[in-house]
Amino acid sequence: MTDESALRENMMRLETAKAQLEGLSRQQELIQLAIEEHVKARETVKSLAKSASEDALMIPVGADSYIYAKATDRKEVVIGVGSDVSIQRNAEEAEKILDARVEELAQAFQKVAEMAAQTEGAIQELSEKVQKQYEQVQSGQMA
Repeated sequence: MTDESALRENMMRLETAKAQLEGLSRQQELIQLAIEEHVKARETVKSLAKSASEDALMIPVGADSYIYAKATDRKEVVIGVGSDVSIQRNAEEAEKILDARVEELAQAFQKVAEMAAQTEGAIQELSEKVQKQYEQVQSGQMA
């Protein structure tokens, strides 16, 4: 393989690694948003569980918007379990489900962060390699 073709190949690998890192970064952002949403839901469920009948509650509806509602003696929560299926659970069980999801999301975030760190290391190595190869090709053309 010639110096120029090796340089082109490594430049393509570098660009692929950069695109992969960008994808991992987007994944991290989405996971972080999901964590925040689940934490907000968990805190809302906690507030519901602590409320007395007829207490005024502010219920988040998304986009940092809330509605006022009155608590009842009924402390059940309808919680999504996937595939557009929801189940009814008491507040304590719902809180445990949400805690488990937050933990799963945190683990997924950590895995993506580790993959991003590995990819960043590969990008650094490839960048140095490409720079050296470029300098070799340039010095070879001048000779």
